[in-house]
Parts: sequence; structure tokens; C-alpha cells
Amino acid sequence: MKTYEEARAALTAILVEECSVDASSISDTARLQDDLGLDSMTLLSLALEVENFLGCALEEDPENPPLTVGELFELVVARLEEQSNVA
Repeated sequence: MKTYEEARAALTAILVEECSVDASSISDTARLQDDLGLDSMTLLSLALEVENFLGCALEEDPENPPLTVGELFELVVARLEEQSNVA
């Protein structure tokens, strides 16, 4: 199972490498669209890269998607916990 530290590092790396986000602007309160400037295509790319890291679908609520880096990390942590409970 991946650790929370690995998940945090992977999320940061994905934002920097795949989404061209400046690492210094990444914080839990940073809004994905408004603060980091991610558009719909970049958000899709972000979701796919995070799913590749997890090895499963994010299954975020389409009515209430994560809006901040912190909310996205919480979703990743929830999926990691679900994976550990299944294993």
C-alpha cells in the first residue's frame, strides 16, 4: 500500500510535471482552477494521472468535485484507505 507521504509527493509531482504548476503555489488551500489556473483539460489530465498512481478510479462526486489541493488529497487518502481495507 502507498503511504500518505507517497501520495502527497505524487500529487505534488503530478501538479508540477503534468499540469505545469509552480511548486511554490501548491498548498492545501490552493484552488485547482482559480489559484493554480487549471482548465478542464488539465483537470482531466490531473485526474487520470492520480488514478494511475492509485491504480483505481477516483470516483469523485460529479456534483461536488474537489476544488482545492487539500480536498483532492483527502479524496486520494480515502481511496488509499479503501484499498487497504480490501487487501
